[in-house]
Amino acid sequence: VLLILAGITIGAITGSNGIIGQAQSAKEETEISQEKEIIDISTVEAMGKNNRGNLEEEEFQSVLNSHTNGNVTVSDIGEEFEVFFEESNRYYTVDKDGNILDYIEGASDKYPGDITRKEDGTVLDGSEDNPYEINCIEDLVAFSNMVNGTGKVFQNGQMIDAKDAKQIGNESTIILTRNLDFKSSASYINSQRTDFGDINGDDNDGNTLITEMTNENGTGFPPINMNISFIFDGKGYTISNIYEKNRVAGKGLGLFGNLSGYNVTIQNLTVEGKIDNQLESESNYSATGGIVGTIWGASMNAKIYNCKSNVEIFANGYGTAGIIGNAPLNNIDIINCANTGKINNLSHSTGGIAGIIECTTAHIQNCYNTGEISSTGSMAGGILGYAYDGDIIIENVYNRGEISKNGAWGRGGILGRQTNGSQCSIKNVYNMGKIIEQNVNWTYSFGAIVGRTENENLLNIENCYYLQDSCSKEVGYSSTDFAGITSLENIKGEEIMEEFNSYINSNGLKEEGWKEWTLGDDGYPTLEE
Repeated sequence: VLLILAGITIGAITGSNGIIGQAQSAKEETEISQEKEIIDISTVEAMGKNNRGNLEEEEFQSVLNSHTNGNVTVSDIGEEFEVFFEESNRYYTVDKDGNILDYIEGASDKYPGDITRKEDGTVLDGSEDNPYEINCIEDLVAFSNMVNGTGKVFQNGQMIDAKDAKQIGNESTIILTRNLDFKSSASYINSQRTDFGDINGDDNDGNTLITEMTNENGTGFPPINMNISFIFDGKGYTISNIYEKNRVAGKGLGLFGNLSGYNVTIQNLTVEGKIDNQLESESNYSATGGIVGTIWGASMNAKIYNCKSNVEIFANGYGTAGIIGNAPLNNIDIINCANTGKINNLSHSTGGIAGIIECTTAHIQNCYNTGEISSTGSMAGGILGYAYDGDIIIENVYNRGEISKNGAWGRGGILGRQTNGSQCSIKNVYNMGKIIEQNVNWTYSFGAIVGRTENENLLNIENCYYLQDSCSKEVGYSSTDFAGITSLENIKGEEIMEEFNSYINSNGLKEEGWKEWTLGDDGYPTLEE
């Protein structure tokens, strides 16, 4: 009452911009400044003690101990160090020169390894309004174990076999609540826990969870395999430093390995890391994708929206790409997606966005690839490797990645090969990635836009551009002069950007979800936000 009489409202005290909120914010800013100062002083001292002036983990930790109460831990996570302040639960990333790059709050979850409960204990049912939550690496591993029916999960306050756990129902929704980094202890509640057991097939590495996920002597993260309808919403977050290695022929790899539900939606997600799906001594007919290995099923509908892969992929399989390796299903939409990771496939059907599509209808829109596509097998394209079957529409996309190495049967800047069973439409695209024509016996299967077409009447091309020196032909294995293709000496500047946007506006394509083009910082047209 006295506060009200004094003209001070409760909101002025307790609101986010209130007196208490401002005091808390000021306290946190002071703590962060103090923690950064401790790191700065410690890095200088540690580097001074090193004969070569390097920053080494042991010396760094020793100096940190001298400036703190021993509640600060440093870990070498590869190219950087991670410094953890236990009392504040903050993790600082420090490069090998001692520069502080970033800091984050550590993951917080009272039920790590149980996606059916919120941090406060609220039970989740997987509905759209009450979705399952992935708050930490433990949750992501448990989610994979649960749907794969292997390993352990945490439910009802204890670790149990996944096959005995509560199962995810059909048409469930799963959301990611924060950025996760497999190499960062900040993404785990306890990165040293061992109760998940041997996940990576190397029982001699101590079985700490962070080691199971990152040790390249093992198999790494177990891909998520699901045979139900679901929505996975990354909420714009990133999963970093994923590592997977295949030791079994026919096993698909990706964040999601093999999916076969009736309706599948994956959206608003970025994945970064490394996937190795090469088997040295045998043929491997599995597919590999940064987001999904294979989505299959005669009556399926799949949607992949707003996803980006920066995964370095090494494969020897049937269908390899940044977003999805193989899509033998009814209908698929791949919208607003990108690949920036390098892809190397020893077998065939390799693409920046999709490896092979054999379906009723497929729609690839507002997508781009900047990663190098390297393939010693057949069929490789900057966007799609192999259009095997169905009505396939590729529109408003671009490729800047080089298509390299030996191989036949179609290598193209946008599409590698189109068979007689596939009707393809390619509109409003450009390619500036060079097509390396190394196999002189198959020169006619290389093209700046399409590497090889087996039926020119089933190929429609409109408003497509390519860099003049990217390839000696526009469409390989074709005698048709496609009027919709234009060669340019340089794909740069506002003029070509306006050409793309004019095509969109004159055809009323904004209402169909076509993005307008902008100029990137390098002066080239881009679809990035």
